[in-house]
Amino acid sequence: MLTALALIAKLMLYIGALVSIGILSHFCLGIQQKLKRLRTFVAVLILGAILKLIIANGQLAGSLSQAFNQQTFGWVWQSNGTQFLVFVGGAGLAILSSFIKPSDLRKITTAFSIILLSAGFAASGHTQAAENMPFLPLWVIPHILIAGYWLYAPFSLWPADTLSDRDLILRTERFSHFAIWAVPFLFVTGLYLLWRLNGNLLDIGSTLYERFLMVKLVAALILLGAGAFNKFRIGILLQQSPLVGRAALRKSLGLEAVLFLFVLLCVLWATTVTGPNGHSH
Repeated sequence: MLTALALIAKLMLYIGALVSIGILSHFCLGIQQKLKRLRTFVAVLILGAILKLIIANGQLAGSLSQAFNQQTFGWVWQSNGTQFLVFVGGAGLAILSSFIKPSDLRKITTAFSIILLSAGFAASGHTQAAENMPFLPLWVIPHILIAGYWLYAPFSLWPADTLSDRDLILRTERFSHFAIWAVPFLFVTGLYLLWRLNGNLLDIGSTLYERFLMVKLVAALILLGAGAFNKFRIGILLQQSPLVGRAALRKSLGLEAVLFLFVLLCVLWATTVTGPNGHSH
């Protein structure tokens, strides 16, 4: 029961944070002009962060009925408090950005909120526990930033009937200009993190944790192919035959959304139920 609740809380936290990062990054790069849906996903993020603390306290105390046990909460806060504060700080700055009117100042605050939200993933977890590698968590920040940027593509690039062909082409071009090098970097940073957490690449796949992350990397490779297809084939189709291009874009974005959800579930299970070196939580 507690494990299931922990998975739900972390899923809310991950989706809220990643989609918020996606909304903010797409705004900063001019892919979309408004911070649509931001407050909704920030609320999901904050609720997930709170629930994660409560469930972790219940797990430490030994039962769900002890989730608000003050005696054990100090230990939970010691290992999770920094992450909670970083996430809440990034969420607060993101909400503040939605109220700021001057565009230049708004982009500055959104940029800082993106960094804070990405850093929230680095403030706790297996990279923090890695011995003699104090800078390893820093690799998580660009990894998460790019993941959030890619995750939001099905929302901002979806060829809705209300979006003109010209605006859709501009959006896909802006997205692809960054994604063409960002997604390979996402794969490389993921492989590097797996190597550093495991110790070497020769026996990757020997534990459940490693197998989940290897599946994640394979799915990421498929995402790379979909990204390349978006860049070269669909971009041309949108200009030559908008109707055909829109249909192809819908299929491609739908596939990417399913694959990204699968990747997210693999990471969620690997970091909640298992861990490096095969231990379970």
